[in-house]
Amino acid sequence: MNRRALLFLFLLTPLTATAQSLSGLSFCIDAGHGGNNPANDRHVIPDPGIDFWESESNFQKALLLKPLLEAKGATVILTRNTNSYPNDDEPSLSARVQTANANNVNWFHSIHSNAFNQSVNYTLMLVREKRGDNSSATGPGQGVPETQGAWDVSLIMAPSIQSHLRTTGTPQVRLDWTFYGGANGGFSLGVLRGLNMPGELSEGSFHDFYPETRRLMNNDYRKMEAYALLKSWMQYFGVPADTTGIVAGIQFDNLTGKPKNETVVRLLPENRLYKGDVFNNGFYMFERVAPGQHTLVFETDFYQSDTVGVSVSGGSLAFVNRTLTPAPFPYVINTTPFQGDTNVHIQISVTIRFSGPMDTASVRQAISFSPVAIGNFAWTADLKSVSFTPSSPLNYLTWYTVTVDSSARGTNGYSMDIDRDGVGGDSFSFLFFTGAALAVPAERFHLYQNFPNPFNPSTRIEFYLAEASPVKVQIVDMLGRVTRVLVASSYEAGTYSAEWDGTDNSGRKVTSGVYFCLMSAGNSLSSRKMLLLR
Repeated sequence: MNRRALLFLFLLTPLTATAQSLSGLSFCIDAGHGGNNPANDRHVIPDPGIDFWESESNFQKALLLKPLLEAKGATVILTRNTNSYPNDDEPSLSARVQTANANNVNWFHSIHSNAFNQSVNYTLMLVREKRGDNSSATGPGQGVPETQGAWDVSLIMAPSIQSHLRTTGTPQVRLDWTFYGGANGGFSLGVLRGLNMPGELSEGSFHDFYPETRRLMNNDYRKMEAYALLKSWMQYFGVPADTTGIVAGIQFDNLTGKPKNETVVRLLPENRLYKGDVFNNGFYMFERVAPGQHTLVFETDFYQSDTVGVSVSGGSLAFVNRTLTPAPFPYVINTTPFQGDTNVHIQISVTIRFSGPMDTASVRQAISFSPVAIGNFAWTADLKSVSFTPSSPLNYLTWYTVTVDSSARGTNGYSMDIDRDGVGGDSFSFLFFTGAALAVPAERFHLYQNFPNPFNPSTRIEFYLAEASPVKVQIVDMLGRVTRVLVASSYEAGTYSAEWDGTDNSGRKVTSGVYFCLMSAGNSLSSRKMLLLR
């Protein structure tokens, strides 16, 4: 019997002994699609400013799965190590199969998410069907799997993924030819065709289902699927379950019923803190939690603190969803400038962010400046943030005190509880110091640091030209993608400014994070790092 036949015999024979790790086994993990290429990818926008690409989600799952398998002693290779293919030269399906065969791996797995249905969200496993052999029925249809091991693992993986992602409906394990129509027009999945080892394809969930789209933007949620795949192979190969567990869940707003952005959860007694994203999913997750009794403290801004106990055992999944109640007493979350800030620009807009919607008239009467400053107030649509823009520049090199006295009220009629002791009637104040006039730089052109920074909702960007020049000022994200072109014109010598309101070229609000301001003047280039906080 040749070596390949021995390998198949080993993988198709049920294990009778319990292994302690996956040592000695090798896996080829394929992240489906690639390159944010509309011709061979799936792009979903569940909310303005939120862009989901299946290729990126699949790729991140593969990157998360790799170290989990390696920690169990396995050898792992990926069919692709990037999600950027500028020339659309991503590896073909046959090339991915060749990668697995050339490396003589023990197992192949292709990661995907499902599409074309916005009302369901179930888990699907697809296994290559043996063509020309209808001698027995294994699962749905009239065919048999090309390798029994792939079928058996899929029977474990489907419920494992469902339990980790909490997809709905009955998880399905199907043979590809029969699933896609069989005698009436079926076909075989190219990424499984020609494998020399067992392999399967997972459609963990439906990324067209918008609540799931938003969750799939969260890397910790993607890691839940990676854990589901890992645990499936551990069970199949007889590796004991982990001694630690996972605690996860979703926070909701009790008024809207929607998941809450920027969720904050603390796990005790370890004092581990989780801070959520801004993709409208409300998801949080703690991994590697020791067995025993733990306490979750929900500390999300704008909401009343809430506490709940949770029991964890080895290898367990504990899901704790929580509906949060807005805090009745408003308080100040942050200010721009911040307390004690120095070198503040004299034309800065002073911003105060509250924990809840405020009564604008009472706040306007409650705010005062010392020395006195006259200006205009502007509120965000949710009435949680107010900006004061001075009618004339502030004084150079001056300490300013901004006070919001105890007469300020929320829209619910409650006064402020600044120290958060549960008793209203507090006042709030902070100090900042203005800087000197901008010095004229010695170089041909200069890009000043934006102010304020960090900022929300807008920031001012100033630049200086020693001589006339064409100028381009643009905002790029961490991946180098152009978010917004602010300036593209020719200027005479002098100092100029531009405002960025945190939107892209289409007028959509961008997410919180680090951005870069790039300025080119002639053949010269300068940049500044900026932080947007929503």
